Amino acid sequence: MKDIKKWFELAIPNPTIEQACVQIGCHYEEVAEMMESLADDYSTEKAVNSLAVEYKSAKDDHAEHLLMIGTHGKTELLDALCDQIVTAIGVGHMLGMDILGALEEVNRSNHSKFEDGKPVFNEQGKISKGVNYTKPELAKFI
Repeated sequence: MKDIKKWFELAIPNPTIEQACVQIGCHYEEVAEMMESLADDYSTEKAVNSLAVEYKSAKDDHAEHLLMIGTHGKTELLDALCDQIVTAIGVGHMLGMDILGALEEVNRSNHSKFEDGKPVFNEQGKISKGVNYTKPELAKFI
């Protein structure tokens, strides 16, 4: 997990509130992807995807909200993020997946997005796949 945090520190050493909004959008995008993989209710998946797009593109509205949530709100958000990490590891364990090995592989793949040691950003401010990108090989962790 420390390697993942280090990747973000290299990619965005001094994040802005707008970049936090992009990351929240990316997080929602991954939740929608999980829902799709489980063949969940399409309308819910679509709503979460819409929220992802909204956070990544309409950053100003959400940035203002994030600036106003205060310590209590941030504590609640931190609790939810930690619970999501714990439950994600639990789901992987329950399904016989080597989630820690998979995380290392995803981190390796994320580092391949960099070009000349620097991240490449798309028009929305999301870190995109550079010319040296290699997809993570996750099948061996199932």
